[in-house]
Amino acid sequence: MDINMKKVILLTALLCSAMLSFGQVPWGRPQVEDPTGYKDTYKDYFTVGVAVNMMNVTDPAQMALIRKNFNSITAENDMKPVSLQPREGEWNWENADRIADFCRENGIPLRGHCLCWHSQFADWMFVDGNGNEVSKEVFYERLRTHIHAVVNRYKDVVYAWDVVNEAIADGDGRMNPWTKEVPSPYRQSRHFKLCGDEFIAKAFEFAREADPDALLFYNDYNAADPAKRDRIYDMVKKMKEAGVPIDGIGMQGHYNIYGPSMADVEAAIQKYSTVVDQIHFTELDVRINEEMGGFLRFSRGEAKPVPEHLKVVQEDQYADLFRIFRKYKEVVTNVTFWNLSDRDSWLGHNNYPLPFDVEYKPKRVYSIIKNFDPALDNAEVKEDFVPSVMNQPGQKYPMVNSQGYARFRVVAPDAKSVIVSLGLGGQGGTVLRKNEEGVWVGTTEGPMDEGFHYYHLTIDGGVVNDPGAKNYYGSVRWESGIDIPAHDQDFYAVKDVAHGQVTQILYPSEVTGKTERAFVYLPPQYDGKKKFPVLYLQHGWGEDETAWSNQGYANLIMDNLIAEGKCEPFIIVMAYGLTNEVGWGKLGEFDFTRFERVLVDELVPYVDSHFKTIAKKDMRALAGLSMGGMETRHITLARPEVFGYWGIFSGGMYAPSELKSPDQVKLIFLSCGSKEYPDMIIKAVEDLKAAGYNAVGYVSEGTAHEFQAWRRSLYQMAPLLFKK
Repeated sequence: MDINMKKVILLTALLCSAMLSFGQVPWGRPQVEDPTGYKDTYKDYFTVGVAVNMMNVTDPAQMALIRKNFNSITAENDMKPVSLQPREGEWNWENADRIADFCRENGIPLRGHCLCWHSQFADWMFVDGNGNEVSKEVFYERLRTHIHAVVNRYKDVVYAWDVVNEAIADGDGRMNPWTKEVPSPYRQSRHFKLCGDEFIAKAFEFAREADPDALLFYNDYNAADPAKRDRIYDMVKKMKEAGVPIDGIGMQGHYNIYGPSMADVEAAIQKYSTVVDQIHFTELDVRINEEMGGFLRFSRGEAKPVPEHLKVVQEDQYADLFRIFRKYKEVVTNVTFWNLSDRDSWLGHNNYPLPFDVEYKPKRVYSIIKNFDPALDNAEVKEDFVPSVMNQPGQKYPMVNSQGYARFRVVAPDAKSVIVSLGLGGQGGTVLRKNEEGVWVGTTEGPMDEGFHYYHLTIDGGVVNDPGAKNYYGSVRWESGIDIPAHDQDFYAVKDVAHGQVTQILYPSEVTGKTERAFVYLPPQYDGKKKFPVLYLQHGWGEDETAWSNQGYANLIMDNLIAEGKCEPFIIVMAYGLTNEVGWGKLGEFDFTRFERVLVDELVPYVDSHFKTIAKKDMRALAGLSMGGMETRHITLARPEVFGYWGIFSGGMYAPSELKSPDQVKLIFLSCGSKEYPDMIIKAVEDLKAAGYNAVGYVSEGTAHEFQAWRRSLYQMAPLLFKK
């Protein structure tokens, strides 16, 4: 078997095994493991950290995962006060030392967490031997001793400390309307009740004494909430004005898929940056329930499947967060995930909060965070949006702009999530956000490829079509359609030229045992007297006989070519090609022989007997897109005596070794989008030409597996057919 034949078989296998969702399939090369991790892709932005436990730094596979992805480490629990010194003078250094040693051995800086906290604190600091409350002076001395001991032990490896954790109260801070009392901005902790807010200043002073070089942070959850944000800001500003050495603010980042809003996150960064030079997102995770911050609903036990739409919303939340982090890289200097994987998460794996799953494998969100496009971060979206040409009458949305962005609007006030199935880099779709009016709006992450795209809405897990858009048959259902204006759309525009007609035919099939349907394009010159050549033009998987005239504009392409004198008039027959049902991703099970019999033995004779055709091989052509291209390949090889012109659009190729002679075919036309497999097409055409075949190749620039590539392919192929 020669190498070209091997290529054909390989490509056919790829086509058969692929789950085709037309307009969105990234035909790619074999995946090679990426040696880079988060720390590499974010090296020009900020350090990326992870909170670890002992298992993470003793298991070889987990250690390798950490080394690949992270350049900052936080001890999840092993450096908290009660872990290190549960009783006065009784120190438990073993776990903290092991984590610190791992950092030293691997050259990874350590974030110290934490020195003073109302929870997981050493309660003995507050009482004497008889259980009585001590004075704040005694408490301060004990706290100072603890901080000095811990900081000095790890100062060679710790670059930053969460000195005080969660000292600010929750709530909106509003006055009680009955008592007229304004609640304290501070958490009513044991620390505060004994010392007031002075304990915050003292903790920072003690930490600076112990290590003049470490960065010292105040750390808290719900730090993006406007009310709590202002209380944190006021406290830090007050402390810094008093000379307290606070270097930065840690925003914990225990978020969920519904919040906080990106506006609140951004506003918090902006405000905090006026009082500190560094902001760390210290404890990042995004849970799929509606809780946030320190309000906890753990989901442990056996892992449960997470609905796909929730995964997409989570991915979008992470993508938006990191887009903001990158935007403020001058002040956001570290982002730390709180735990390595869902298996480790303090929230439990059913909350699905992290980029790595319970098996420590990267989820889809891992790549979304890692493989960002810097150009999109700073892209300015032009506000020249106009309604899509494929909208329902009178509908404003969806809209498109001159750059290729698409914007959507859906009225669903009671919904929790609305997702458009296209627009997020091919990974999940565009997540819409609810505005104050209860209307969901959103714009694609970046420009879409030119041309036609299928899409649908997913509302709280249910799939529906966009009421604003017309529907087109694709993916074995009627889908919403949108057309992104193409720079070359003139070749299928409606012009003041003579137009042919598209007519429906019904023909009996003994093969399928039912009446089959096809559509026939008759050129403007068709008068029932003169005979014409025929192109049999096939759709792709999940589509039907309406695709080429509705989505593909085949009739308009032909009308314009004929009017310009660029093409011989000919008939086009568009038949239904799924003569046996195959499920999603099971194209390899399709019976090409069955469709061959329908087309060659039933439809061709029917057309020849009912229309004025030139019933000769050299006056017949067969072409198709994707699955239709695969059908074309099979039929032309099996029945070369029927068709004189062969065309495959994004559906495979021919090798000289499987053909008989150049005399058996007048033209072989092969095409694909530039985002598919152009090199293979170019090489196949070169090989065919070298073997004496009349072969033409075409690559549609800037398109993938989508109708714009196929519209262009028809436009390029049609003038080559039936030349006199």
